[in-house]
Parts: sequence; C-alpha cells; structure tokens
Amino acid sequence: MTGSSDTARRDLLIGGLTPSRKMRVTDVGANPLGDAPYKGLLTSGACEVFGFEPNLEAFEKLQAVKSDAETYFPTAIGAPGERTLYLHPKSGFTSLFPLDSRALAFLGKGFWKNDRIQEIDVTTQNMDDIADLPGIDLLKMDLQGGEFEVLQGGGAKLSKAVAIVTEVRFHRMYEGEAVFGDLDVALRALGFKLHKLLFTKSIMLPHDEEKSVVRGRMTSQLLDGDAVYIRDADYSVDLNNDQLAYLAMAADSVFQSFDLALNCIGILAQRGAVAPDLAARYVAALPPRTLAENK
Repeated sequence: MTGSSDTARRDLLIGGLTPSRKMRVTDVGANPLGDAPYKGLLTSGACEVFGFEPNLEAFEKLQAVKSDAETYFPTAIGAPGERTLYLHPKSGFTSLFPLDSRALAFLGKGFWKNDRIQEIDVTTQNMDDIADLPGIDLLKMDLQGGEFEVLQGGGAKLSKAVAIVTEVRFHRMYEGEAVFGDLDVALRALGFKLHKLLFTKSIMLPHDEEKSVVRGRMTSQLLDGDAVYIRDADYSVDLNNDQLAYLAMAADSVFQSFDLALNCIGILAQRGAVAPDLAARYVAALPPRTLAENK
C-alpha cells in the first residue's frame, strides 16, 4: 500500500512541476547492491541517469538491466592518474584506497582485509573531464573513501546541482580516505550545506566480555552513513524554476524531506510557475502520519 501511495504522490508532484527537461542524476559508484535512492524517479520517467562503475563485473550487471534512460561508464572517477582498484570479495568494500589495518584492528574488523582482495590497474579521471557527462542536477556518491576526489574534480559539472547524496565515514576504514569533516568542508566550499543524515551505522568495539552482552545493544562506535547536502542559497532568488522542481522531486522521492518539497512548491506557486493548489494536493497525498489531523 505504501509503495502505491508513494508512486501516486510522486506522479502528482512530477505532473504538477513540469520542468523543461528530465532531471539529470549522476551516480558515482553505481554498483547495484540494492535499489538506488532515485529508483522511483527513474521508474516514473522523470530522470535520466549517468553512472560510473569501474568494477567490470558490477558494470556488466548494470548494462544488462539498464533502461534507455540510463548510461553507464566503466570509468573510475578520482584525481587523474594511474591507480589501483582494490576489488574486495564483498563488492561493497571495493575502493581506490587500501583497507587500513590499524583502523580495522581498533574496530575488531581486521578480517575485512584479506588475501582475496584483487588489485586491478585503472586510470582515474576528473568528473569535469568526462565529455559525455552533462551538467548534474543530483549527485549520488558511494565510493568507499573516494568521494572527496570526486568533488575536487567536479566543480564545473556540479555548478547547477541542487542536491548531493553521499556516503560519509566517521571512523576511517581505508588508508588516506577523507572522513566526514573533510567531506563537509569540501561540500560547503562548493556551495552546499548539510540537510540531513539518512542513516548512520555503528558497531560494537571489541572487548573480552563480548559473549556476555547483546551486540545490537552495545554498538557505540559510529562508522559511516549516508548524508544529504542541498544547495546553500536563497531559493526564492538564486534557483530557477527547473532547479526548484528538481529539488522538490529529489526531496520527495530520494530523501523524503516533504517540508523541503513544499518549500520549493510554494516559491514556484508565488512565481506562477505551478498551479496554486499544487501544495494542497501534494499535502493530501502525504503519508497519514505527517498530517495534523492524525497527530
């Protein structure tokens, strides 16, 4: 029931916003380990996706199931040069950075680094240097430590972007990776601000009494999570109608910030760019738990 109501709300919003073109989503680290957060927009025909995945096995999986609205590149995005891609048997751990033995030992996860990791030579490129990549509206990143380098070489492509969904690390896992504070500074320098944390993951630190405790109730060490950054601007002045529409779509369907979607709809209504009753119709389609009549 929730899925169908989400689809109905999304379609109502997309139909009411009518941007001049499809939203452009770039996915750096597009390894298909689960449903992408923008899947709803893609299914509804509201966006086109440009993804990067240097793990050839994962890239081939993407190619096998992609729609006409998806374009994938077997390209590693990062500081330009000849690099090593560390292919982990758990593909979600694959990275341009080697796992940090000391950091993992503190976490009690030394076994994550093992002799089954393959080393593959790759050539990395700046995102700004990819000629076939258009300007970005929404960026999603999950590179196991490589997010900072994407930002360093992607300022031009991101100049009109309205939102970024990125993995963030609170405790180092890889040698030389940028952690949350580094990434936050880089994102703010590009004109974005932290909007919300979608989730955080914590683990239990190793100790001699592990058999005496409930592991799930003693996970105090923050490890990583996903964060949403949005354009830091006066939306009523600095964002054009398309940007407001894309931000509303992302807020609704990618990271469920219904208040932000309504903020954008309100500005568009003031400009006469959407029907004056769109906000009211959108509210009527929101989950019942969010409505005053059900508090």
